[in-house]
Amino acid sequence: MELGTYLTETLEDLVEREFKQFKWHLQNGVRADIEAISRGKLEKADRQDTVDLMVQYYDQSAGNITVQVLRTMKQNNLAKELEKKLQNIQQPEPEEEASAEESEDLAPIDSDWGRPPRVISSKADFKKKVLKEQRSDIYIPSSTSHRKGLALLITNIIFSDPDNNREGAEKDEASMDWLLSALGFTVIKRRNLTGEEIRTEVQRFSRRLEHEQANGAFVIIMSHGDRIENKDAILGVNFHKRRNPTDVYFIEEVFSSLNSINCPRLIDKPKVILIQACRGGLSGGVKLKDSVCPEESGGAYDQDFFIKSDPWVHREKDFACFMSALPHISAFRSPVNGSFFISYILDVFCKSAHHYHIMELFRKVAARMAKDPRFGKEEKLLPCIERTSLVKKYFLFPGL
Repeated sequence: MELGTYLTETLEDLVEREFKQFKWHLQNGVRADIEAISRGKLEKADRQDTVDLMVQYYDQSAGNITVQVLRTMKQNNLAKELEKKLQNIQQPEPEEEASAEESEDLAPIDSDWGRPPRVISSKADFKKKVLKEQRSDIYIPSSTSHRKGLALLITNIIFSDPDNNREGAEKDEASMDWLLSALGFTVIKRRNLTGEEIRTEVQRFSRRLEHEQANGAFVIIMSHGDRIENKDAILGVNFHKRRNPTDVYFIEEVFSSLNSINCPRLIDKPKVILIQACRGGLSGGVKLKDSVCPEESGGAYDQDFFIKSDPWVHREKDFACFMSALPHISAFRSPVNGSFFISYILDVFCKSAHHYHIMELFRKVAARMAKDPRFGKEEKLLPCIERTSLVKKYFLFPGL
C-alpha cells in the first residue's frame, strides 16, 4: 500500500475539529527545520488534498511528520498505528541509497549556495534496523523525548578592536542554531565572550542536570583563533597581542571540562566539539617539490594484559572534535554567507545525517571542502578531526 493511502486513512480517523487542528500545525510549522504549508493552500483542503500537499512538500518524510503532529495533538494511538503501517512500505536498501547519493554528496557547494530547506528525517525502519543489527557498535539513544540533549553555541562577533569584528558570523550562529534545533537539541546561545567568560560558560554547561537524560551533547565555539604556546586557542573579544594577550580560551579546556571527572552525567555518551577558528596564520597549500621527506617512525611496543570488571572509567572518552582548519592554518569566512566550514556542515548534515553516523558526516565535509575550486594554490582549506575518542558509531536519527 502506498504512503498516501496510509496517511489518508489516518486523517479519516480524525473528527472535523481534530482535522482542523492537524492543518493548523502544518501551516504554523511542525518544527523549525520543516517548511510550513501556507494557510491559503490548506484552508479549503480536504483530507486527500492535505495528504497530496504533504507528499508534495515533504516527499517520503510526510509519514514521519504526520506521526509527529499526531503526537503533538496527543493522538498517540493513531500515531502508533501509523508508525506500524509505515514500516510496511518498501524502502531502498541503505547501500543503494548511499550509492545514489554519493556523487552529489561529495560535490563542492556552489558559490550561490543557500541553506537547505530542511533536515532529511531518518526513517523509522532504518533506525530499527540499525538498532537491531549494530546494537553493540552504536551509541544507543537513551532519551524517549524529541529533545536529544543540550548544545552550547558560543559565537564571538563584536570585538573591542573593531578591526577584529567577524562580519558574517551572525549567519553562522543562526545556521548552527537552526541545525542543532532541527536535530533535536536544546540550544544554549552565548555571544561576544572573553576567554574567561567562555571558560565559565563551558564549566557551567558541564554541570547541567539535563545531561543525565541526554543522548549526547554538542559544544560549538566560533571566534578568532591562533596557536599560542603550541596550543590551539580561542581569542576572547578583548584580546590584543600586546595589550591583552591573556584573553584566550584553550581548546583543550573543553575536554577537561566535559571529561568523566568534571561531567559524570555524560560518561559513555558522545560529546561533539565543533570549532570554527583559525589555528595560525599559514596558508593551507604548498607547492610540490621533486623529493619528499623520508618517513619518520617512532618506537612502539605491545603489552598483553588482563581486563577485569571494576568501577574505574576512562578519564576522557567518547569525544569527537572537528576543527575548521589544520594546525597553524588560517580558516576562511565570507562576510556575506558566513564560514565555509559551517556551510559545509549544514549542507552535509541536512542531506546525510538521516543515514550516516557522525564520523562519516565529518569525512563527507572534509572530502567536499578538499575539492572546493574556490581554494586554489596557497589558499587550500581542509578541516581536521582531532582528539577523537568515540568508541562507537553516533547516529543522530533526525526527526525520530
